[in-house]
Amino acid sequence: MKGSMFVSDLRDYIALLTRHGELQRVEEEVDWNLEMGAIIRRCYDIGAPAPLFERIKGYPKGYRVLGAPVGPSKHPAHSLYARVALGLGLEPHAPAREIMEVYLQRKEKPLKPERVQNAPCKENVLLGDQIDLLKFPVPFIHGGDGGRYIGTWHTVITKDPDSSWVNWGMYRLMVHDRNTMGCLFPLQQHIGQMYQKYEARNQPMPAAVAIGGPPVIPMVSCAMLPPHLNEVDIAGALQERPIALAKCETVDLEVPASAEIILEGVVLPHERKTEGPFGEYMGYEAGKASPKPVFRVNAITYRNDPILTVSNMGMPIHESQTVLGLTKSADIYGELKKMGLPVKGVFIPPYGVGHMVVISTETPFMNFAKRVAHSVWATKPGLFTYYIVVVDADVDPTNMDEVLHALTTKCHPVNGIHQVPHIPGFPVLLPFLPPKERLLGDAAGVIFDCTWPKDWPAETIPIKATLKNLWPKEIQEKVLKNWERYGFKKPEK
Repeated sequence: MKGSMFVSDLRDYIALLTRHGELQRVEEEVDWNLEMGAIIRRCYDIGAPAPLFERIKGYPKGYRVLGAPVGPSKHPAHSLYARVALGLGLEPHAPAREIMEVYLQRKEKPLKPERVQNAPCKENVLLGDQIDLLKFPVPFIHGGDGGRYIGTWHTVITKDPDSSWVNWGMYRLMVHDRNTMGCLFPLQQHIGQMYQKYEARNQPMPAAVAIGGPPVIPMVSCAMLPPHLNEVDIAGALQERPIALAKCETVDLEVPASAEIILEGVVLPHERKTEGPFGEYMGYEAGKASPKPVFRVNAITYRNDPILTVSNMGMPIHESQTVLGLTKSADIYGELKKMGLPVKGVFIPPYGVGHMVVISTETPFMNFAKRVAHSVWATKPGLFTYYIVVVDADVDPTNMDEVLHALTTKCHPVNGIHQVPHIPGFPVLLPFLPPKERLLGDAAGVIFDCTWPKDWPAETIPIKATLKNLWPKEIQEKVLKNWERYGFKKPEK
């Protein structure tokens, strides 16, 4: 598919959204306290354009907020994933399958970043007593949140103390006061493992937060990539040009030069402060307030007229489904193909919030669905999937009508459902777990085998009653050729 343009920074992206009818400038004054969050939530609910708030109560002109940056689209000429497509330089009507194909193809050609001296993110530098996180219009997003969240669509940058590996990830950040934030760093995630190393040595973990860059940066930051892979190289691959990096002012890290806002500092060892709750990706206010690590900010740099990006987690569909759902689907597919499994397609349905994955595959032997499911759980992108639906190769995993048909006609209500206890779960946040298991991340999985059993004789396998299967080829061709002559409109593709 042809790319539409190279997106160099967030402002380029906003111009692109505007050109394609995917952005709404909100010139009416809005309140950062709940009103902004409610507007963003409404945009997700109806697939409205991304809101760019240009007048925010209590903040000077020029301080702006972009909500729902890669949210779902209901534009009549676009796909649900239009903003993801535009962020990759594709056309807004690109469907999920094509976006995933482009993602996988580009990901295989990582590009090392380039270093620059004069970075837009350095136009303003705050140090010492000048630091104030609430200098920016940080929203109080949901009623019931533990505080104002500055980190909801961003990148947290940390370095492994034992290697050259630099991790870019997305982990929520709540403002405590002018220079400290609360962090959710699960041990199952790379940042939790890095922080554990620093804390064992009683050392602060240097960290930086980049807010508001080209869309490929937050995209790779929430992708489930394997360890010791530098996400900045993959971000360059996705935009087919190296990411420009600039050195931090106070820590030995590099940050995206075109970012709107940079927060630099350290995550303190053995220090905890209450963080949460927060309306989370699976559609609930998840995880009670609890003690979590503290990020002390030692420097803030930002562009003139900075733009804060905000994702309003909650009921689907939001960025966790449009971006993470697609990248996880593609990455699981890539991992299964590397294992030599005959998979034909992988898709995480948006309303499955990343917890369900559908895999279409050939089935070379008995109980192959179990082999597929356990292979998924063995991968990094498949770590937090709990419902695995395995369908035959003739089922399109992106078509939920076909998947539901397979589930209700091929999956035996007893023999086709396989429960798997005690698999790793996302700690604190899983609504279906009882309190103790939720705290420990002790989850469970289930496999729905929607494939025809290999021990059934061929003549006993029902034939799908479709135009393709039950009518002679010459009749099919005649009907299709004469469709408009019968008086019907030409079907939309």
